[in-house]
Amino acid sequence: ELQRIQRVIGIVRSNLQSLVMAIEGTVVMTPDLLEDLNMIFDARLPRRWTHDPSGAEISWLMPTLGAWFTGLLDRVNQLGTWLENGRGAMKGYWLTGFLNAQGFLTGMRQEVTRQHKKDQWALDDVITHTEVLSYDLERVKDVPDEGQNIYGLFIEGARWNRQEGRLDESEPKKLFTSMPVIYVSA
Repeated sequence: ELQRIQRVIGIVRSNLQSLVMAIEGTVVMTPDLLEDLNMIFDARLPRRWTHDPSGAEISWLMPTLGAWFTGLLDRVNQLGTWLENGRGAMKGYWLTGFLNAQGFLTGMRQEVTRQHKKDQWALDDVITHTEVLSYDLERVKDVPDEGQNIYGLFIEGARWNRQEGRLDESEPKKLFTSMPVIYVSA
């Protein structure tokens, strides 16, 4: 995860440095650099920040440059907190903040499997268990002993009824609603 975010930061840094040099006249303003400059001027994302030359997505997609940059800061903050303070400081993980969310969930399953080594649990036999909680991250008191809390997910075309713990019809003219914290284990 760190390598992926560092790659994105490296691409952005290199692109911005090239733009500064082109504006100063140190290097030639190529059509690609001019396109990137115009995108930034219009508060849009340069394509090279979100896709590699083959067209594969390398970062998250957002409608504006400001929203994308806020996402970058939030991702770096989450990874920095996790790296500096360890799992014990993480009451929950912003799942959509990972560039490889599936890798995070697989790692969680591996961790739970290791905790049950004496019971001879095998990773291939373990299934993911989820439980939608009735509250947001601010009300999470402790780090779970097993599994992880995730947040930042949305549901489309329905809403989660926190009192009854079930899905309900969505409210009129409200396509997306945020989900409460979800406990994920194996």
